[in-house]
Amino acid sequence: MLFLKKLLNELWEFPCPLCDCDNPHKHDFNTFCSDCVQKLPLLSGKRCPGCGGENDGVLDLCRQCLSMPPRPWSQAVSLLKMEGSGEKVIYQLKFCGNPAIARAIAELAYPLLDNPDFRKCDMLVPVPLYWQRYILRTYNQSEVLAKMLSKYLNIPVKKPLKRIRNTTRQATLNRNERLKNLQNAFTVPHPEKVSGKTVLLIDDVLTTGSTLHACAEELRKAGVADIKVFTAARR
Repeated sequence: MLFLKKLLNELWEFPCPLCDCDNPHKHDFNTFCSDCVQKLPLLSGKRCPGCGGENDGVLDLCRQCLSMPPRPWSQAVSLLKMEGSGEKVIYQLKFCGNPAIARAIAELAYPLLDNPDFRKCDMLVPVPLYWQRYILRTYNQSEVLAKMLSKYLNIPVKKPLKRIRNTTRQATLNRNERLKNLQNAFTVPHPEKVSGKTVLLIDDVLTTGSTLHACAEELRKAGVADIKVFTAARR
């Protein structure tokens, strides 16, 4: 398989999944070309463990997370700012039927997660979609992203979380409305499968963290020992 990949990369220059350029720079199948990587609003520097975004303060948590209730996870990291081409990446992944872009995201995210804190996770757990939304979209963007990250990290993807109630789209709501909207939306049907485990919870975007909070609370109730969070973008 590795030989075939190298052969394909030598014979063809694949279109970038973001810009679809006619004459892309040499890059692997389904990864961003160098021009797009340079334009991406990648997060950098010290990270806030509450949201995974940049933290230029002297405290561990950023100002926004300090104003929030305690997060039910120990550490978070995010790859992109939700602006400019970063927003375009998420839009392509989530709404444009372009799940292949998840591989390009995973390639950029791997260095952030290739450390002992994240390597010790027992499983990658994607935030689930409600079945009706899954049918309409035909895939769960968080699950696709988790599967791509799994290939790099060699950590299995598990789906202990189930979404049992449809909810209003979170983008139209404030934080309190989001939390209320997500009450009793998730469950862990078989807690014995996650009890005592360390979980890396995967989602596409962290805005207020309400969806991740609801998922993490259910995982905590099921006996998960520790939860870490990765999101492709931080709004």
